[in-house]
Amino acid sequence: MKISSIAVFASLLVALGGCGETNVVDLNNQAEVAGMQNVMELEYRDWTKTAENMTSSMLKSGAFGRVKDPIIAMGPMKNDTMQRFDTDIMTKKIRTVIVNSGRAQIATNFTGEDSTSDTVRNTRGNSEYAANTIVAKGTLVAPNMSLSGKMIQRNLELKSGWFSSTDTRVEYYLQLTLTDLKTGLSVWEDEQPIVKEGDHAPTW
Repeated sequence: MKISSIAVFASLLVALGGCGETNVVDLNNQAEVAGMQNVMELEYRDWTKTAENMTSSMLKSGAFGRVKDPIIAMGPMKNDTMQRFDTDIMTKKIRTVIVNSGRAQIATNFTGEDSTSDTVRNTRGNSEYAANTIVAKGTLVAPNMSLSGKMIQRNLELKSGWFSSTDTRVEYYLQLTLTDLKTGLSVWEDEQPIVKEGDHAPTW
């Protein structure tokens, strides 16, 4: 009897282990992406759709036509949601579309994103490097625009019946501002909402 109980317990462990298998989603397969399980947190589809909407709005606005040779420095990007994530998830897709459009460039050295420019310049006078291969002084280009923003989250409790569990509406708002650094004036702004309803909403 004891051996039988152990065998049953082992079978249950195997069955439970099988239920936890991982499914890798092929992001190039639209059907698989559409079939992804919905979650209350921000995820791949949210970033992708929001980035498409934001960049489309920015490029159509004519903001880059107001500044000669627009070069953008990334300003502060604040995560004011109830989740911890790197804001680069939010901005990288937007930056990629902007740069690849040929309409503007990103000043990666100015905000310390890429320190290689400084490292190369610090080799001046180092006899181990051929002097004619070191970048000359006065070649760095300063930005003339900045892109800053914030991601906000609001949780709203939904009314439910006597015997049903309470759901939550989670409203996310991505707000971006493009500023002309010469004048200090905003030349483009937009806000994109992401709204979800369900349980297990992210909280503080």
